Amino acid sequence: MCCPRHSFLRRQGGWLGLLPLLALAAGCATPGRPGAERWALKRLPEVPADSARADRAIVAAFFAANGARLDAQQLEKILPPAARPAQMDRNALRAAARANHRVLAVVKADEAELAKWLAGNRPLLVLLPPGLRYEPNAAAFVPVAWDRAKGTVDLLDGNGEIQTLPEAEFFARREPLKHAALCLLKPGALERMQPTRDQKLVLADFWFDQGFYRRAQAAYSAIQEEAPLGTTDVDALVGQGNVLVRKKRYKEAIPVFRAALALEPDNPRILNNLAYCMLHGGGELMTALRHAAKADRLDPENPLVLETLGSINLRIGDAPAAARYLERAWARALKRSPEIQIAIMDQLVRAWIGAQRRDLAWQVAEYRQRAFPEYRFPKDILRTFPALRQPVNPLPENRSGAR
Repeated sequence: MCCPRHSFLRRQGGWLGLLPLLALAAGCATPGRPGAERWALKRLPEVPADSARADRAIVAAFFAANGARLDAQQLEKILPPAARPAQMDRNALRAAARANHRVLAVVKADEAELAKWLAGNRPLLVLLPPGLRYEPNAAAFVPVAWDRAKGTVDLLDGNGEIQTLPEAEFFARREPLKHAALCLLKPGALERMQPTRDQKLVLADFWFDQGFYRRAQAAYSAIQEEAPLGTTDVDALVGQGNVLVRKKRYKEAIPVFRAALALEPDNPRILNNLAYCMLHGGGELMTALRHAAKADRLDPENPLVLETLGSINLRIGDAPAAARYLERAWARALKRSPEIQIAIMDQLVRAWIGAQRRDLAWQVAEYRQRAFPEYRFPKDILRTFPALRQPVNPLPENRSGAR
């Protein structure tokens, strides 16, 4: 299965995996207006008092201060119960932003940028490790003021309290510590602020995820045109290929992904995207199988790669091997979107039918029907199992596999 999603910045071939935080650029610039001594948000963000977790509360406050809203289910996806403090699920965070028609981007939080964002009354979300030495845990804060005269930065935490840090200590958390600042912007606002190359990629991904493929294609093409002379922007190239995949123009996408693979021959995501397009675009199946197998060696836990491997094996007539790959893909996709889970389950049903195991095929199909009753079955599966046309009682709880 080709996954058209991407990570925030360096996406390594066009998938949206976990959202990596960009380290802050070092260096100090003179911020804001000449002579300015203090910058502050005009209104303190309101931190929910009914949240049992401080990290969820500050994320909710950050969204609300930017004119967006998160419900309890979205917050639980962003910060699952078992997650360490502020260990956010980047996919869920980006999806929540997209649901509010916002672009979630990374900006510098150096001296110049912090002053600009505070003066513009734009709340940021920063993740700070507990000390100047690297630690995996980081607490989330919203900077609310920077007083240059006192040399302090005020940070709002998830308990609704203000913590004050010396500015030297705040800005000392730079590149090695992954000190990051996230912002929420409407697409037009990001376009007007002369975005960086990385922010342009985020915006292009936003248009892609929203289904505005013409805008996405134009954005990726513009990034490609701005690449230094004699170079190719791999991320933009893969984005262009993914737009073609969404339009089901697989044959046209094959040379695009081949060009990307020539630049990054060991990128499992590009390998998988190319194999997927060759499968559906009339390419050489054995070559596609080699690409997918290499992607599996490089990224063995990825359900999208396993789905591609299973689908190729099913096409070449090895249904038992297809079922084995698709079983693994299903087991690893329970937290993925319904569309991904359904695509895997439908292929697994076909694989078990091809392997002469209608009993196992029925079990998967019945589970799929109860887990996602609003999603229709393909006609070929309905012909094999007409009983699937009858309504059933849905499974309880959520659809992420925790039932």
